[in-house]
Amino acid sequence: MIVAILGIAWLDGEQGDPKLDDADTIAITKASFLFQFAKSNDWPENTKNGSFKIGIQGNKSLYNFLIEKYSSQSIGNQMLEVVWYEEGEVDEYVNILYTESDGEVLDRIIESIKNKPIMLVTSVNAETSMPDGAVINFIVQSSRIRYELDMENALARGLIVGNRILSWAVKR
Repeated sequence: MIVAILGIAWLDGEQGDPKLDDADTIAITKASFLFQFAKSNDWPENTKNGSFKIGIQGNKSLYNFLIEKYSSQSIGNQMLEVVWYEEGEVDEYVNILYTESDGEVLDRIIESIKNKPIMLVTSVNAETSMPDGAVINFIVQSSRIRYELDMENALARGLIVGNRILSWAVKR
């Protein structure tokens, strides 16, 4: 008898988790990737004091999900801090900067962090290649969120890309 009742509850579409129905799966996927980038790569020694900062521009859902899911985590000996930036206003050091900006705004961001050990992660689904200056760029491939990696740019910034991150990257 209990099995029959549970079976009816399972068939009733009203029993689903409302948080899952409203979930921004793209933001959740990107947040998971950003956390893995933080955990699986290495930054120069002089950046390993204070908190490990991930700066977010242009995607409040991604920011909120990172806060909710990962803000109590640590990256090595550093506590993770997630910081929201309005477009073009990054004025402090962050280990990872995610932006959805493009065009002139992205060009200004790239210029402002030039030669700094900052992993710039973009989400510009350009047809031909990732933006110059970005270390990682999210793309949609086969209806899934993937990323491409500019290893030369990572090395020029003093970043050591982990094997897992390198193996997950796609080539276009």
